[in-house]
Amino acid sequence: MLDGTGEALDHHRVFGPHAAAEFVALCAWRDRTGRSRASLLLVVWRDGPDGGWTEACRVLREGHRGRATVLVERILPGDARATLRAWLVATARGMGR
Repeated sequence: MLDGTGEALDHHRVFGPHAAAEFVALCAWRDRTGRSRASLLLVVWRDGPDGGWTEACRVLREGHRGRATVLVERILPGDARATLRAWLVATARGMGR
C-alpha cells in the first residue's frame, strides 16, 4: 500500500505483527484546528481473548524519511472494520464540502 509519497507503509512495523491493517483512502483530513493534512486512512483489526477491537486510524507522514505519526480517531469493540471503514469514508467526504 502506498502513502502518496511512493513509499510503501510497513503496517507490521507500525501496528505490530498481529494486527490486520486495511487501506481505506488517502485524503486531506481537517483536524480540530481546521488545519488540513494529507492522511492515509486505515482500519486496524486487533484480535484478542476478549473479542478484540477495531481502530480507525490516520497516518501522517512526517518530514523525516520513514517517520510517521499514527492517530487513532475511533475505537470500537470486536470486529467493526466495515462500520469504521464507512465512518472514515463519510467523515472524509464531509470534509470536502
